[in-house]
Amino acid sequence: MYCGLMRGELPNVEFKLVDDVAIHITGSGPDLVLLHANGGDHRDFDAIVHTLEKSWRVLRVDWPGCGRSTAVEDPSAYGFAEQLPAVLAKISEGPVVIMGNSVGGFAAIAMASRHPELVKALVLIQPGGFTPRSPLALLACRFVGSSRVSPWAMRAFPRIYLRKQTDTVSAIQKRAVGSAFRPELVTTFAAVWRSFADRRHDSRVFAARVKVPTLLVWGTRDPILPWLIDGRRARKALPNAQLVLFQCGHQAFAEMPDEFLEQVSVFTETHRLLSS
Repeated sequence: MYCGLMRGELPNVEFKLVDDVAIHITGSGPDLVLLHANGGDHRDFDAIVHTLEKSWRVLRVDWPGCGRSTAVEDPSAYGFAEQLPAVLAKISEGPVVIMGNSVGGFAAIAMASRHPELVKALVLIQPGGFTPRSPLALLACRFVGSSRVSPWAMRAFPRIYLRKQTDTVSAIQKRAVGSAFRPELVTTFAAVWRSFADRRHDSRVFAARVKVPTLLVWGTRDPILPWLIDGRRARKALPNAQLVLFQCGHQAFAEMPDEFLEQVSVFTETHRLLSS
């Protein structure tokens, strides 16, 4: 099915709704799935999708309650991870390469762990689920997810954790301000933040069973998932992963798109050819 474009959307985008999850499709070739962070949507990847769609059939997912996807009663990081395999099975013949950011990275690791037959390779950009479960961290998740704090956090966080200014970053920050005035989006954002305190939001459990080729990408200036803590824990949990560090914040693909594509393209191209 095809629908009109969202404001700021790319032209020639095929829009499909699969189990109430919106998927935005461009390009042709093997399937590359892009999974965004909490509070964002598929447009977070606008700076790189034009290049990717020349070689891939790019499937950009809106998590439930984000973008054009239908809201669910109790959204959570773990719930996203559980739903993803069934959604992709209905739209892709697989196996796919998955590029996931933050909560998207967590879902990608979980899928590769549980359904290795569906995943060709992973590109993990600041994947969630590696934060130490200290009392302070758990309190912070619940605090950010509270009804009073979440609208402020939704507006402020992209200005805090995106450290390099680009047109795409500016668009992400502008959308965050608008989203903070939409109760249904704030409700999802807050619930997902609270879910980060759930014991099931632990990427190390899944990472131990990941066998597919993996590229780990980290921005060393991210204050939300810092390299010295979360990044090093991810590196330890994924010892066979290739590692690329960028001098940026939470979303290297938006903050340093040219450098990101240069570093990541060799890895993705290898697995595109293997998928052909």
